[in-house]
Amino acid sequence: MSYPELLYGSGDPRTIPVSKTPLDLSDGSNITIENAEIFYTLYELKMSIAEAILPASLHPSIPALFSVTFVSGEHETTGSFNLAYVGIACRTGIKPRHLIVKSFCDNEVALKLFATRYGFNPSLAEVSCRETYDRVNGRICHEDRIVADISIGNCIPLVGSGGVVKYSPALNACELNNQTKLIQFEANYEFKTVIRGEPSDQVFDSNELGHEGLSTHYPVAGTHAVADINLLPARFQVDLVNPAETGGATKITRA
Repeated sequence: MSYPELLYGSGDPRTIPVSKTPLDLSDGSNITIENAEIFYTLYELKMSIAEAILPASLHPSIPALFSVTFVSGEHETTGSFNLAYVGIACRTGIKPRHLIVKSFCDNEVALKLFATRYGFNPSLAEVSCRETYDRVNGRICHEDRIVADISIGNCIPLVGSGGVVKYSPALNACELNNQTKLIQFEANYEFKTVIRGEPSDQVFDSNELGHEGLSTHYPVAGTHAVADINLLPARFQVDLVNPAETGGATKITRA
């Protein structure tokens, strides 16, 4: 009997960008961001590139995919903010995730929140997400240069039981207890409106967005949602070497 071959990443853990902002695990509260906008686009990429980026503890998705996500919201603790991040689709065991290779934020207070709570490592940048009558556009301008200008068009509404989007939780590399771990972004969503469209781009600087091998030549789909986002405390950590099936994914221990 033949057994299925498991694919693992082969990336050098030393090349994964690691947040230097210390995690703050003392805050066990939930934070609700009402009427947030989430603009999400998904693309295929070469399996060899996904394997070269992902560490040995993660499985690449089949087909290999990456995403660009914009989150626009407002909260009394942060004010108005726009966060954007690029992730490589992967799995911890059988659970779908995205390894974040680059992130940006336009608000220093929100930047610190996502860094200390979930290990994001955003660069301060101009980030925007805007819905017009015929499309949704997301843009990132870093150091006075546009590095991403992405849109979806030919949009259709998703209604009823289909009016939801499945976002695979983000994994961010950061220091925890003097070890580099992947920390999982924890959130749930209450969707109000969802539309789906065809992605296109004016600008996509792959080097500035995490890896030279990323390309938007093979778009899958894009969605724009309005939802209440409930941010939960971080609960899980993933090792860079040991996969989940050998104990590499564990719960975070709080004092």
